[in-house]
Amino acid sequence: MPMNSTEITANTILSTTGGNFDGLIYYNGGTASVINVFDNTVADVTVPCNYNNDPTITTVDTTGLAVGMFVTGTGIPDGATISSITDATTFELSASTTGGNVVAGLLTFIDATNQIAKFKIAADTSDVIRGLDIICRNGIKIIADNFTTLEIFALTN
Repeated sequence: MPMNSTEITANTILSTTGGNFDGLIYYNGGTASVINVFDNTVADVTVPCNYNNDPTITTVDTTGLAVGMFVTGTGIPDGATISSITDATTFELSASTTGGNVVAGLLTFIDATNQIAKFKIAADTSDVIRGLDIICRNGIKIIADNFTTLEIFALTN
């Protein structure tokens, strides 16, 4: 069976056509990391938000957001998730934002209910994880909590 590999250098959707996900090859640098793999069945939500070096984030409307969603964007720490929704316009992040006052910064929210794999990897390690043989309907999303020291190759066919 032919095997393709795609290098992943940021939180990304690998394909929108579906296919077989067989595994990962990873090279990890100085800190431990977590790699989350999702079947791309739910569209990401992108909305403007205000935040300032704090876990509290304000947006126009929290409808469509849910506790546990991964959050990415400028000033958002790798691996951050929604820890609670306070009201119709405010939610709490699992970590404080960085980079100072951001007004109307676009944040992307990734549904975490369609997770198909999660790998905890030690610092200064590399490995091949094969034999997953998972069929993804619309491709896969790979979210990792530290792409500054992590290099991932997804194995698909």
